[in-house]
Amino acid sequence: MANTDQPTTDSHVAVLAFPFGTHAAPLLSVTRRLASASPSTLFSFFNTSQSNSSLFPSDLPSNIHVHDVADGVPEGYVFSGRPQEAIELFLVAAPESFREAIASAENDAGKKVTCMLADAFFWLASDMAAEMKASWVAFWTAGPNSLSVHLYTDLIRQSVRVNDGCMEETLGFISGMEKIRVKDTPEGVVFGNLDSVFSDTLHKMGLALPRADAVFINSFEELDNTLTNNLKSEFKRYLNIGPLALLSSTSQADALVEDPHGCLAWIKKQRTGSVAYISFGTVMTPPPGELVAIAEGLESSKVPFVWSLKEKNMVQLPKGFLERTREQGMVVP
Repeated sequence: MANTDQPTTDSHVAVLAFPFGTHAAPLLSVTRRLASASPSTLFSFFNTSQSNSSLFPSDLPSNIHVHDVADGVPEGYVFSGRPQEAIELFLVAAPESFREAIASAENDAGKKVTCMLADAFFWLASDMAAEMKASWVAFWTAGPNSLSVHLYTDLIRQSVRVNDGCMEETLGFISGMEKIRVKDTPEGVVFGNLDSVFSDTLHKMGLALPRADAVFINSFEELDNTLTNNLKSEFKRYLNIGPLALLSSTSQADALVEDPHGCLAWIKKQRTGSVAYISFGTVMTPPPGELVAIAEGLESSKVPFVWSLKEKNMVQLPKGFLERTREQGMVVP
């Protein structure tokens, strides 16, 4: 999936997207804004074909070229249903996949990559940029607290004794994190499977990010000045560019408010502050028993709700739930 129009280019930026959850879309928003601001720069956007197919509008700037990379799933592979299985397959294959795709894009463009703009998950961009003598700019799609947790993973593990009482301890030994408890940290930092491919990726990311030429995040400085100042001291350059919704073009904004299921019209009919919204993102889904418990709790509460749930998981809901709650709420894919 490569755009073959060739603008006159002064430089070539490789954009490495993480194709799971809400990661690729905000990185694309940033790339579009940069491409508009620098029309003589070529941006090669690397992502899986499945993610690319859901992202790109028809009005893509001519200096953004879209390239597909392998998703890491072997031919004929049967998924076991293990959490993060698709993510781990992708991450294992990512170094080779990205290197091959970048080499092909450089050949097509006739210009070497001079900058790597990558989702922060890809700590491998540090090594790739060094090999290519290119700069490395990392994008963290979330806020400063979660970034700090991954930056200080080793310190947290050294300072927290894992036992039944540790979950209520705070991370007061990290500037700006005094109110964050151990149990507020993501799984894979102190508890959970610390040796999973995904946990290892995030750990290596935290170790590599201080080497980046710049780190920018979807937040704003005034949200937490103490945390901002601490992160500025850890990185060569630390930039808050959020909220990213303000970067969206008119066409992107229109796409964001597309409402095929009529949620907005339904919500407007409800009392202010009365609607519960339930979503677990696009990567993880609670096990069937928990979905049933959530459904039963919603139904018995009589609280108006909008529940974002993949269509394939709706079969796990209690029999008759959708019909009985038709007036109370909405379950949308």
